[in-house]
Amino acid sequence: MTNASQKTAAQVRQEYIDFFAARGHRYVPSSPVVPSDDPTLLFTNAGMNQFKDVFLGTGRRDYSRAVNSQKCIRVSGKHNDLEEVGLDTYHHTFFEMLGNWSFGDYFKRDAITWSWQLLTEVWGLPKDRLWVTVFGGDEKDGLPADEEAERLWKECTDIDPTHILRFGRKDNFWEMGETGPCGPCTEIHIDRGGPGSDPRDGANRAIGVNAGNERFMELWNNVFMQFNRLDNGKLAELPAKSVDTGMGFERVLAVMQGKRSNYDSDLFQPLFRRMETLTGLTYGKDEAIDVAFRVCADHIRTLSAAIADGALPSNEGRGYVLRRLLRRASRFGRQRMGMRQPFLCEVVPTVAQVLGPAFPEIVQRLDHIRGLVRAEEESFGVTLERGLGLFDQLAKRVEATGSKRLPGAEAYDLYATYGFPRDLVEQMARERHWELDHEGWDAAEEKHRSASRAEGTFKQLLSAEQLTGLPRTETTCHATDASAHVLATKVVRLFQTQGQKDRLVLERSPFYAESGGQVGDAGVVAALNGAFRFVVEDTQKMGAVVVHVGRAEGSASAGIDVEAKVDEARRDRIRKHHTATHLLHKALKEVLGAHVAQQGSHVGPDRLRFDFSHGKALAAEEIEALEARVSERVWHNAAVVTTIEALEAAKARGVVAMFGEKYEERVRVLDVGGWSMELCGGTHVRAAGDIGPFAILSERAVAAGVRRIEAVTGPDAVAWIQAQRRALVSAARALKAAPEELSARIEQLQAQLKEAKKSVAQASKADVGAALGVLKSRAVTRGGITCIVADLPELDSEGVRELGDRAKSLSKDLALVLLGRQEGRVPFLIAFEGAALHRGLKAGDLAKEFAGHLGGGGGGRPAVAQGQGLRPDGVPGALAAAEACVAKLG
Repeated sequence: MTNASQKTAAQVRQEYIDFFAARGHRYVPSSPVVPSDDPTLLFTNAGMNQFKDVFLGTGRRDYSRAVNSQKCIRVSGKHNDLEEVGLDTYHHTFFEMLGNWSFGDYFKRDAITWSWQLLTEVWGLPKDRLWVTVFGGDEKDGLPADEEAERLWKECTDIDPTHILRFGRKDNFWEMGETGPCGPCTEIHIDRGGPGSDPRDGANRAIGVNAGNERFMELWNNVFMQFNRLDNGKLAELPAKSVDTGMGFERVLAVMQGKRSNYDSDLFQPLFRRMETLTGLTYGKDEAIDVAFRVCADHIRTLSAAIADGALPSNEGRGYVLRRLLRRASRFGRQRMGMRQPFLCEVVPTVAQVLGPAFPEIVQRLDHIRGLVRAEEESFGVTLERGLGLFDQLAKRVEATGSKRLPGAEAYDLYATYGFPRDLVEQMARERHWELDHEGWDAAEEKHRSASRAEGTFKQLLSAEQLTGLPRTETTCHATDASAHVLATKVVRLFQTQGQKDRLVLERSPFYAESGGQVGDAGVVAALNGAFRFVVEDTQKMGAVVVHVGRAEGSASAGIDVEAKVDEARRDRIRKHHTATHLLHKALKEVLGAHVAQQGSHVGPDRLRFDFSHGKALAAEEIEALEARVSERVWHNAAVVTTIEALEAAKARGVVAMFGEKYEERVRVLDVGGWSMELCGGTHVRAAGDIGPFAILSERAVAAGVRRIEAVTGPDAVAWIQAQRRALVSAARALKAAPEELSARIEQLQAQLKEAKKSVAQASKADVGAALGVLKSRAVTRGGITCIVADLPELDSEGVRELGDRAKSLSKDLALVLLGRQEGRVPFLIAFEGAALHRGLKAGDLAKEFAGHLGGGGGGRPAVAQGQGLRPDGVPGALAAAEACVAKLG
């Protein structure tokens, strides 16, 4: 390759885009990795995701050829097992996919010709090292081999004909899902050299093409969308044939730069240099440490891209995936690199430096990403220490049974909850000369995976077959006349499937489909002849098709005349909340600073929720200032104007775009008196004064560096203010004070309570000292074990705990049961030490038995348990149960 190794990542990426732009392709920016309009995906995992509606026939663009470099995240599936990333040199959780598309335009001839031209003529890859695969046919689907693609490779390129191989459906037939557009594909592989034989030789196929090895690497996949997989599994020809291609940027860049490993390219090396500075280690000297470098570099790229697009680490959904990634990287840093303090956050600026030119949102949100990663690292450090403590407790329970086998299910919980990897659990078991119950671990892991798959599986409103051929829905929800909420229209189709709500598609619809944080409209669709009625509970969108979800009464055939009527009162409340959301966003920037950026929102009829980046809780004065700013704009009653503008022109004049949103070239701009100007496709009031009263209900943290405000407007705000006033008046009346004197009265009562507690505590200490003498006098010995069962009504819960701690000094072999009283309840403590524990007594089991006598709850470990009963009249029964328990000792 002439000078190819000198080209940077930025140059290679741009050359790809320029090559196809010169051939009539529109450059389309990468969509966010957090898809906002596709509930079937946790993350964007392919370049075609943003064009899914086009392939399904439910959407269209004003261009028929496209090219881009798409940010992708894959954390499961073929070759993307999370636990494997970093172990080899060519798989990633985050990667860029270079892609070019034809929507009913060019097909196999041009796709094949241009692929070969770019690789061999522009980039100069050696032709004798390139291999291609084509679809070899499938008997089950009744499909012959793709002889057309094979012929075109021979006609349109000068590839060695012996380098054209046929493969079956598994390798060379691409499908979007169980149903939908699909077709044969042709892949381009490169032989990077090394030991081995002819890749066509069946005896040596393990080192050949499509064998999942590092020598023969797939570079590019050209998918020819020519079929539609129906619900019954059969294939139907598509009316318009398309091309969907994808090339792994990291892979082709490594080849271009003459590297054996993707991680040796200039996409990763700057990250390694930064980690070397932070850790004092050197990449390339020790394989175990090298794996840690690769894991950390890959995962921090994924986290940076996802957080920049609005995702947050959490305990569910995509947030849980991100948290697992961060903890996996942090764990490698601790175990293999000796990094006990947060360090991944210090690599984020380098990620922004490398990826920022192509994806500027990472640079724009650098401080937010860095702060969030740091907080997650700190939190995991605490969690890991807690997990170590729990492992010790598990080990003690195993020791008590005399076993040398660590229970797999309980050990797996350390991984699922605290991030302990299997090898670390095995290592700690080996240190005690134990073995891990692998069968139990595997069973627990599969159960967890099944639950995760269920949580991550989203049922589409309509299958690909149902969507095929549906016309785009004309919407009138933004109209300024009556058609915005009442419209005469026709039924396109009614879908009724067992286990799902009914779904209705209309030719035209006044209903707003859920998007941009605003919930979908509700209402009624009724036939003019009265024979059919559909109660709309929600409205969703699939591409350009509006789907009304709800309950059908009667049947409806295609083409019948109906009247669609939106619940106007509900929509009016939504409109107030949505416009107020925009005013709140602007007010936040003015009150807190320009760093504030939207992290998410929910606009419903009952309230609005707004998540934003900010590092600390808001003071009461700041909340009041926000309410005042928004209310001031409401009083000004400026007109709310929406216009359709060119995206770049709108941004240039200061219109705010949301992070993580994907916009078309023509966008809807919402302007409230020139004060708040943001891109928005939702429904809004006509003037700011229509919002009415505005009140903030709450403000809290939802993640490190992210706060959440919930607020209400209009009638909901009035109802909330009145409820607050009633509560204030009621509290003032109860404390015999005027409302304005309530604060001082409460402070006075708190001071009195503090003094009373101090007196009680002093008395309690004396009681505990006296009670210890009582315990000594009541102690009996059973089988060499000191046994004490005592009911001490004078002790509260704190006294019971303190006495329990002191009583442990009485004997190393102890069976102790204490009951007290506190405000009509029965606090208790059960402790079994030394020989009592080894003789089989379990404090947790006795605590559960107490619950049957005392009510309430209680539980704990075999060695110690505590709780609080609700029924003092059950104390005799609890004491009898305790005596019976210790009597087992002899």
